[in-house]
Amino acid sequence: MNFSSTTRLDAVGSTSELNTLFKEGAGYPAITPLSIQYSFFRDMCGKGGSTSVGGGCPNGGFLSDTGDNASDFVFADTNGTNAGAGQRLGAPGPENLSSPVQRTGLLPGSLISPCVSAGAPPNRVRDFTADVPNNSTFGTLSIRRRITNNTGANVTRLRFRVIDISTFKAPTGTADLRVRTSSIIVVTDPCTSLPLAIQGTTLEVPPAQSSGGGFNSSLSAGTVTLATPLLPGGTYDFQFLLGIQQTGSFRFYVNIEALP
Repeated sequence: MNFSSTTRLDAVGSTSELNTLFKEGAGYPAITPLSIQYSFFRDMCGKGGSTSVGGGCPNGGFLSDTGDNASDFVFADTNGTNAGAGQRLGAPGPENLSSPVQRTGLLPGSLISPCVSAGAPPNRVRDFTADVPNNSTFGTLSIRRRITNNTGANVTRLRFRVIDISTFKAPTGTADLRVRTSSIIVVTDPCTSLPLAIQGTTLEVPPAQSSGGGFNSSLSAGTVTLATPLLPGGTYDFQFLLGIQQTGSFRFYVNIEALP
């Protein structure tokens, strides 16, 4: 074994790790062992998992690797538990070699109705109807986007990974949003007066997310399969449904992941 800092490719460890070879910087915060579904995952936004910092993602959706584990990794669990590394709602979101990979640049999102603003229906719809059992005490927010396949090949699996969201535990004045499963809906396009079919997205399990989705949760597009691929140059309209547990300023960013 040739274990040394000169041959090391990467290292991830907590502050409790005494051997500096097995961590970068001081390490990520050590947590209290609890029976929760949690994960440390690389920050894909660049805000360190903040539940309140606004604006876009400095990282542009790419993984952080600054050489400091505390800055590069974010802790989240399915209940927003205070285990010692910050409270934020999210999912472990395990991935393997057969998982879809990040293809945001080749599957750009655009407004489904470009003749109206991003904040106007049908591009974005605010519903004030309370739905307490589904983590929507103050109603829901539906964000709709058109996804275009610019990969040059068929896309047979498509999903969206949440890389930044205002969610629990958000301070007063910042929204607490919970990612939900949605169904297909049909709306009238104000640009053409024609019907638009907007596909739903499904909050992926496991893990079970009874409090709703947050950081690192993923949503699958069930309409895109091996039998019904998204063809090169083809488009689909999707909606992202967010339950509102606290009102305020908000943000919601996803990476687009795909398989050929």
